[in-house]
Amino acid sequence: MKKIDLTPYTLGEQEVNVKGGIVMLLFNPSLKLSARDLIAQDALAKKIEASEGSILLEASEYIKVKNAFESFTGFGRGDLELINRVLNAEDVKVKEA
Repeated sequence: MKKIDLTPYTLGEQEVNVKGGIVMLLFNPSLKLSARDLIAQDALAKKIEASEGSILLEASEYIKVKNAFESFTGFGRGDLELINRVLNAEDVKVKEA
């Protein structure tokens, strides 16, 4: 599983909404989502929006987020923190109960 820090961070005097940035990119038009893919992306977006602090994503969920980030063009230097949090997300081993 991958762990992504969702806490806001400050860029200059502006607070950056990490959850909002991730969710926005899940619906990036360059992904060319089908109707079924859109439904799956929306379920993932709702999971991210409902999370506090950080989120653990299963491999299939993380791939969707990673693909959304890798397909987007137009990032700027101010997006580096957000990009690093997603593309360099911590691997977490989870033990089954």
